[in-house]
Amino acid sequence: MALDRQIARISKILVDSDGITFDEAQARLRALTLEVVVGPNATTPAAHAAALTAVSVGNRTFVGGVRLVGAVDQRLNSALPLAASTLGEAALEVGASAFEGSPSRRILIGAVPGVSERLAVSAWWRGWRAGVALPGDAPCGDGENALSGIAAGALSVGAAFETVRGRAVDLSLGVDLWPVDSSKEAPRFAEVFLPGALWLVGLGNLGQAFLWALAALPYTDPAAVSIVLQDRDKVTEENWATSVLVKGETYGDLKTKVAERWAVAKKFDVRRLDRHLLAADRLEDEDPRVAFCGVDKIEARKLMAKTGFDCIVDAGLGRKASDFDRYRVTVFNAARPIDKHFEGQSDESADDSIPDNDAYQRLGAEVGRCGTAEVAGASVAAPYVSAVAAAVAASRLINIASGCPCRINEVRRLSETEPKSGPSASINARGIRHAGRPAVS
Repeated sequence: MALDRQIARISKILVDSDGITFDEAQARLRALTLEVVVGPNATTPAAHAAALTAVSVGNRTFVGGVRLVGAVDQRLNSALPLAASTLGEAALEVGASAFEGSPSRRILIGAVPGVSERLAVSAWWRGWRAGVALPGDAPCGDGENALSGIAAGALSVGAAFETVRGRAVDLSLGVDLWPVDSSKEAPRFAEVFLPGALWLVGLGNLGQAFLWALAALPYTDPAAVSIVLQDRDKVTEENWATSVLVKGETYGDLKTKVAERWAVAKKFDVRRLDRHLLAADRLEDEDPRVAFCGVDKIEARKLMAKTGFDCIVDAGLGRKASDFDRYRVTVFNAARPIDKHFEGQSDESADDSIPDNDAYQRLGAEVGRCGTAEVAGASVAAPYVSAVAAAVAASRLINIASGCPCRINEVRRLSETEPKSGPSASINARGIRHAGRPAVS
């Protein structure tokens, strides 16, 4: 069986953790199927965000296919820039497909009567919280907040993927997108302010997941939102399994162009920079002063300290099969400069060594030493981890735009009950611009 570069980075998770060959890993992934079941009460923006996120990241993980069933003919209730008029049509746009037979796993969105099987996991959302639960044990809130829906859908795919791999999963896991002291309450979604000007550096899996989350927000006037998209790389086959905006027809396109199409469809005011950030770069007066950073290089992060950003929300992911479900979201400003945080750290040198095991020896016979070294040195990634990290990062930016103290650092593996986190602090970002409150009914 030839190496399928579309799923090479997720195949590598199975190869490096389970001790199987790439042929065996690809066969396992292609045999995995997922059914997302929509309950009759799942009509809110959070419910639809959960369903569509589960389909989008699920079809890149359960490679045999993801189908959406249940109450799929209801009117689409989502701010995502899709052409569909119903939830079922929207699911087809983001990757749903048909397959024969019973699924490997099921995800339940909303109350689904009569489903209590062990192969199912329920998604839940309440305000700024989201998580997974056993079927019948997932009461949901008002559903105004699409970000909690995104987190719920992504966490559900992660739980389903881990259980189908034979891993033990705690089906009481959740994430808090707006953590506050026990004596306080997070604001209602309708009470916050949405960010109005952002500079996105890095449009790989994290940058695209962040754009997905940003586009799910119900802006009153998206055209008033200024977005700068910066990256130099082009889309390759390897990006399909990790990046939610990548489709087969986008191979060879600049990542900025792929992101631009999505952002323009949302009607954001968009500018592109088709190059890396440079040491001499400085912001001009009308440029966004708040940045989201999704690059994977330490040196690129350090350069952002001198560019002129008032605030940087930086996200990172694990790179190996042993920590691929780890994310980090950190907020930097003048009081906490990004270059000081990474002082003394540098990017690892390229490693062209090849593991001495059967999987990589067989791969070498197929693609040669150079190709094998490239695969061996590549990071692994799962799109549902990026989606959770993006929901956390987008929530931090809403927090800052709303003038509220926010958690400045959060590191977590999705398999852990609680994140490792720093204190909350008020972020002094003089150039922050908001775009008003969410348009919720």
